[in-house]
Amino acid sequence: MNESAQQAGDSVVAEVDILLVGGALVTMSDVEPAIIDPGAVAIRGDRIVDVGSAEAVKNRVRPKRTIDRSGDIIMPGIVDSYAHAGHGMIKGIHHQRLGWPPREIYFHGTTPGWWEADGALLGLERIKFGVTTGMSVLGATPARVDDPVYSDAHCRGIAPTGVRDVLGVGPPDDFLLAEWTATDYRGDTPRTYTYTYQQCLETMEQVVSTWHGATEGRQTVCLAIAYLCGLNPRFMTGYHNHNYSAEDRLLLAERARVAREMADRLSLVIQTHGYRGTLEFGDEALGVDLMNEVLGSDVIFAHGHGFTPRDIDVLARTGATVSWVPVGPRGVDFGPPPVVDLLRAGVEVAICSDGAAPFFISDVFVNIHRALYLLWQKYHDMSYLPLGKALRMVTIDAARLLGMDGEIGSIDVGKKADIIVIDTDQPHLVPTVAIPQLLSYYVRGNDVELVMVDGRVLMENRVVTLVDEGEILQWARRESAEALERVDVTPYLDLPQEYWQSWTL
Repeated sequence: MNESAQQAGDSVVAEVDILLVGGALVTMSDVEPAIIDPGAVAIRGDRIVDVGSAEAVKNRVRPKRTIDRSGDIIMPGIVDSYAHAGHGMIKGIHHQRLGWPPREIYFHGTTPGWWEADGALLGLERIKFGVTTGMSVLGATPARVDDPVYSDAHCRGIAPTGVRDVLGVGPPDDFLLAEWTATDYRGDTPRTYTYTYQQCLETMEQVVSTWHGATEGRQTVCLAIAYLCGLNPRFMTGYHNHNYSAEDRLLLAERARVAREMADRLSLVIQTHGYRGTLEFGDEALGVDLMNEVLGSDVIFAHGHGFTPRDIDVLARTGATVSWVPVGPRGVDFGPPPVVDLLRAGVEVAICSDGAAPFFISDVFVNIHRALYLLWQKYHDMSYLPLGKALRMVTIDAARLLGMDGEIGSIDVGKKADIIVIDTDQPHLVPTVAIPQLLSYYVRGNDVELVMVDGRVLMENRVVTLVDEGEILQWARRESAEALERVDVTPYLDLPQEYWQSWTL
């Protein structure tokens, strides 16, 4: 029930800051109807205070500003439960045979200014695609935790855009190593040095103390422990045909315990990776008791490709969740995730972008369609997945993975006013009849015309309001060019003759 009616009946007229009215309102709510057409949302400060039919809400409130979006679609902001900081600055630097060079660039080519420009670029890209909340793992899986200055730079860059950000920090993915190297360009001459796992932990603690809950609560932090249950599968021939020593297993178990202790002490979500056999291996290498201790509903496994029945059993047993990347190289390696089987087992699943590189962007709408197609292909049944559920997997379900579903992810009274509006006055969205179908199959991020976070308008009529889009683009181009002067990426950009005429590289 809306706040006005709760207070004194429908005759009460409440003062509100914004009345967003006129479009088909898709709530993603467990309280309000799924679609109210025409609907309205009343906002006071950073909160939603009334939801309902356009006529009823207009009679109950007195707005300082009315935004009339008659004929358009109003919905919660998109929640991207797994993506990366840094990737946006190296878009397209990928070779079909050689792969891509994030480690070389992130560890040995970047400066704090580079990470700050990337943060601004990432926030801008999310606004333009209607992503109001997104995870930002600092680098590949991840990187630049040798010094908190790089996390500081990211947060300073993204904060002015106004989006909600979850920064993921943690040791590099091959974290059973004793130390790593990085290059610092802040002095007169570059300085390459080594840093250790313990230094990573110290950096993570500093980042949490500085940024978790900062920028009026829009900036939070999570632990990005890339392979909590085992190493990256590209370093192994298989999870059951590996070369883990007894010492490796002990170290893996010790560091899993450290991650759990830190997450519990600091009240943080853990983001990690999982593919076929990951959780099977965890049960075998770490033991069922330790897996039960380390995993929980605050642990998100990104990707999920090729999960086995036993993997699914472990997820269901522990309450761990899955942030599904519909396309990408791990899908080629292991096949699509068994999403229907995961959902049937009670495992929470969200659809994410894995943006923004080497071949992704922050447009999560694109991945809804990709995800549906892959499920149909896997299960040979187009009744999988209901479109309403698919849309929840990029809104309220994704918010639940991040532990934010009490504040965002649906249009409900009392929640934060994180809302987007889809402009339907376009050929590919006419006629505007079947709303879930349009959102799942036809809408792209570029169709988002208005974006709000905390009740503040971040974009209206495709014009970003809080930052200068042109300045950010120039800044990002400049920082990217300087980084590519420090690290030679020529092999990844080589275009031989067969690139244009052959059937293979």
